[in-house]
Amino acid sequence: MTGNFAYLKLLIGNIFSMNMHTGHAIRVNTNGIRSLAALAKTASTSRVLNLNAVAASGSGNKYDAQTPFFSDRLLNCAIITKHRPRPEEIDFFNENVPIATKIIFPIDGEDLRLGGRSIFVNQIGYLNALCDFLGKDPIELDNDLTILELLNELPSLDPFLVREQLRRHNFDPSDNYFAITPSDTARLEKFVYRELRSLVMLAFSTGGDTNTELIKRMSNAILATNADHRLAPLQETLGLEGEAFQRGIFSWKGFLYYKWQFAETKPELQRVVTHMQGMRVRGRMDSLDGYAIASTRNSIRSRIQETVKRAADILALYDEGLAGLTEKGNAADFRKFLLEAPALFIELGYAMGMMSHIVSFWRFRFKQTQSEVSNVDEFLEILRDFDLGLAPREPA
Repeated sequence: MTGNFAYLKLLIGNIFSMNMHTGHAIRVNTNGIRSLAALAKTASTSRVLNLNAVAASGSGNKYDAQTPFFSDRLLNCAIITKHRPRPEEIDFFNENVPIATKIIFPIDGEDLRLGGRSIFVNQIGYLNALCDFLGKDPIELDNDLTILELLNELPSLDPFLVREQLRRHNFDPSDNYFAITPSDTARLEKFVYRELRSLVMLAFSTGGDTNTELIKRMSNAILATNADHRLAPLQETLGLEGEAFQRGIFSWKGFLYYKWQFAETKPELQRVVTHMQGMRVRGRMDSLDGYAIASTRNSIRSRIQETVKRAADILALYDEGLAGLTEKGNAADFRKFLLEAPALFIELGYAMGMMSHIVSFWRFRFKQTQSEVSNVDEFLEILRDFDLGLAPREPA
């Protein structure tokens, strides 16, 4: 089956996952078309990498030949999401997958209401199905498959972390694919500067000297793609070498990013919850829908509180470890924290990814002045998607 022929076989109005080498189609989401269409109006979020929007806007065209995100044309116009498998999707995998990476191929990139076909990274039959759909063999797709695995390793699709993850492994797509504004970068750099001031003074034995340029250079070095000679004093302080130091710095960078994101997102999330709770439905609505909306909104509010607390608790562990190093000179405990950080980083990423996604998606979908909705089904679907994403995840 060639890629073009398979593409024409898509069933309009539904999203499917296809194990193409067996010809067995599995319906994974027959209610997701409105959500898919809504993605056309949004940029990327912490749960969505919208390559289709970049292609549709034309902003990435002049870069496609030299620095595309994916080499394959269809992959480079896909929508990648972090997706909590629904009950009917659990059997798609050989093991428990709390959060999966989903690739969505729209039927028509300019009209997502027509739906598309999707497949999960590493679902049963994934490699054969993807190669069959794209009409290429694994050797031709080698770099693209590696990128998909790198995305799958991340707990969320925050553009900063995606870009850093790819650069660490020598992939450098155009900046057009990453929704990182100069303002975002400036605020993050300022935050990291404040976070690292005490540490820089310890590592470089500056005592009371608050050398602004030195702290700035150190902050920039930690935010750089790879740990280099500029971090040698810090490396000596922590007693980490080689790959362990590289991994530790990447996890640390992730904690710094999520802590900054937490500070910026939490007040916005509270405003979104208030807006969501007050949103009215215009027109007639049956009692079942009314009950579903009320109960789902209450569940979202409760689960957001739990998610915020979970993220705050993990960040508190980071703060304790860093304080032990900067205030007591206890490098051993912070080194231990960095070596164990990947597991906490994943947990924190799940929480922050959903918090950020709710804020971003809600702000794109509803104006701040909007007080009512007319499409009950769409509104309820959005609420249920938020509620499912916030549900406590089972350990892998």
